[in-house]
Amino acid sequence: MPHTEMLPLLLKQLHLPTIQKRWQSLHQQAMQDNWTMPRYLSVLCEEELAQRSNLRIQRCLTEAKLPLGKTLERFDFNACRVHQAKINYLSHDSQWLENAENLLLFGPSGTGKTHIAAAIGHAQVQRGQRVLFSATTTIVQHLQQEKRQLQLRQALAKLDKYVLLILDDIGYVKPSESESSVLFELIAHRYESASLVITSNQPLSAWESIFSDTMMTVAAVDRLIHHASIIEIQGESYRKTESTRRTQQSR
Repeated sequence: MPHTEMLPLLLKQLHLPTIQKRWQSLHQQAMQDNWTMPRYLSVLCEEELAQRSNLRIQRCLTEAKLPLGKTLERFDFNACRVHQAKINYLSHDSQWLENAENLLLFGPSGTGKTHIAAAIGHAQVQRGQRVLFSATTTIVQHLQQEKRQLQLRQALAKLDKYVLLILDDIGYVKPSESESSVLFELIAHRYESASLVITSNQPLSAWESIFSDTMMTVAAVDRLIHHASIIEIQGESYRKTESTRRTQQSR
């Protein structure tokens, strides 16, 4: 029979750091409150699992590369006209991710598209989902480089670990054949497989300025909207409004 003195070593070998840290203090509480052994073990296990969940969420937040401070709680819904109930659903329910559905966010510059996309991503990370946020131009340039090295298929496969990929400002992609091609391949690769959130200040009718030809535009849009929610944000630019307010206050 192992001695109690061996317990810290055993817990370390079993990779149970929280139980290793807490078993003594909780044992004292258990003795004082007359806990049963099953209850004592349950509390230890719950704390271990809770800590593991917290650490996993922190790792996922780090790898998600979400903009700082862009949470749902910090978004001013009074500053624009948008379907708030739909955004709340997309933030607090993961069924749409399990169904590999997409979200397209449209609106003028400065109306909060990036903030909403990032907030949805942040909320889904808190729910245990793996998310990656990227400027569309950044990920397109990365995929271009991988394609030149004949590694595009592997690069797309690496993105499969993210159940949600957020592509911000798709309208800034240059309508060159190489950029349009890798962007289309990314969209096609994730079609009915994993979710995309895309923000754009250009309506779908103007997306021929993003892709190099009409056929590619139609094919990309068709895949994106097949299983998608489309949200349009209306209102004045938040940055312009803030600038005007500061100017008036300084007078």
